Amino acid sequence: MMPEFVIPLIQNYSIMYYNKTTTTNRISQLFLFISVLFISGFLITGCHDDDDVPEQEPPIPDYTIIVKDIQNIPEDFVFDRVEVKVTGVDWSVIETLTFPYENGQIIMDLPTVFSSEVLQKVDRRGGDMSGYWTGTSNDGDALVATLGDFFVFNADKKVGRIAISNWTGRGSSAGKATLVSYQFADRPFSLTGSDKSYNYSDCSFVRGWNMFANINPASENGTGKVLRTTVVPESTLFWRLAESYVYN
Repeated sequence: MMPEFVIPLIQNYSIMYYNKTTTTNRISQLFLFISVLFISGFLITGCHDDDDVPEQEPPIPDYTIIVKDIQNIPEDFVFDRVEVKVTGVDWSVIETLTFPYENGQIIMDLPTVFSSEVLQKVDRRGGDMSGYWTGTSNDGDALVATLGDFFVFNADKKVGRIAISNWTGRGSSAGKATLVSYQFADRPFSLTGSDKSYNYSDCSFVRGWNMFANINPASENGTGKVLRTTVVPESTLFWRLAESYVYN
């Protein structure tokens, strides 16, 4: 038989072991609880920090114009580059771009970064003639820059002008895109309305560079207005020598 004094000792030891185990478990549970709270707080803080950061606009995509197969060039007509001015605020020239004519083509990589201070007001609302368009934009805060004429040079001499359209420059221009040009927009916008000469329809610009056209009425009876639109018949367009300043 086990001595009687041993039993209380064993009972006391069991109680002490139980208390130690219970305390350890409680400490472990408390540590786990604190850890979960810490991680949760970190995640919540991180989410709030992300919410406070303004969303970054994606970069404006690159835009390249490739000029080749230029029509109407005489055999003795020589040029080595094209020069085009970019107009902006108050119709001023904000940049002059020069691209070489090599291997029968011109590759124009257009700039895609402009400060808002040099860009032009989108329209002429309120009679402000410093705005570009006579139509009305759905966003009056939009700003634009526009490519001018494409002049060609031979050394230091301006020898002509090239243009892109689906009109040869001869014969009837009815229904033809007589003027096609390029405009940069700092944000998307659309144009509506009309004036004495132009009607705006399907004229929506994206952020970055855009092609737009002036399309003559289908008839030549003088009753229609020129259509201004960004729905350009690209498959029918070609480059041609629109003017020559070289005379034999």
